[in-house]
Amino acid sequence: MTDVVVPILTPFRDGEVNKEALRLHAENLLEKGVDYIFLNGTTGLGPALYPEEKLATLEALRDYADRVIFQVGELNLDKAVELARKARDLGVRAIASYPVYYFQRIPEKHLVKYFRDLCASASLPVFLYNYPLATGKDVDARLVEEIGCLSGVKDTNESLSHTLQYKLRNPKLIVYNGSDSLVFASLTFLDGTVASTGNYVPEVLVMMKNLVKANDFEGAIKLQSLLDKLVEIARKYGSFSANYELVRIFQGYSIGKPRPPIYPLEESEIKTLEAEVRSIKDMITELTS
Repeated sequence: MTDVVVPILTPFRDGEVNKEALRLHAENLLEKGVDYIFLNGTTGLGPALYPEEKLATLEALRDYADRVIFQVGELNLDKAVELARKARDLGVRAIASYPVYYFQRIPEKHLVKYFRDLCASASLPVFLYNYPLATGKDVDARLVEEIGCLSGVKDTNESLSHTLQYKLRNPKLIVYNGSDSLVFASLTFLDGTVASTGNYVPEVLVMMKNLVKANDFEGAIKLQSLLDKLVEIARKYGSFSANYELVRIFQGYSIGKPRPPIYPLEESEIKTLEAEVRSIKDMITELTS
């Protein structure tokens, strides 16, 4: 069985994490068939959250901890370990971490040790969150094999072959791809997808998963084309900002605005965004009703 995982947006109110809105958003996604929530990922602005704020998001979802993959990555290892241990105490499904970034000349052996330290401290499944475009580092399948203790990988990568290498080297690894353009391929060839579009059209991802399971690849590919159109539109406005408005447009409730350095859309942009996605929204409503 493959998984639909959503890298959940972090709601804000007056610049603070809105725990109530986060909980309501997560409940809606899980009720609509999403398997797991990826908390404090890039879509959730995780790198811009203080450790205390990351912990607050986990506390907000403690009732669903067994369906949470909690991203703990920090430049301060002690803080990452502290978050990992708290996540263990609350019973999360797994923790995840991107590699140590910014320090571009860090030796590979230090990256290996970082993840081994997390594994030892957490005493629960640890996922690599590999996002070379954002971190400047590619912890590839060879390095994962050297690390040795990882249970899974979320590879945000436009190259399916890159992601497949993790699975080919270690079939026991849980391997997800994090690109919205590869949802169909991820549900077909991997253990699942981690897709930001799931924040506003979870029904489409769940339907695609069921179509793949039923070997209706033609139907699943049609849904992939809808996701591709939505992603293309969102990127015109800045996906990080547009995602907040798209939740309101498609799911019918507000989770607030992003927090600087990600700025909300202007009113004129919101209106044109609504107009651009209207026909797609009608199509999705018809498909999922």
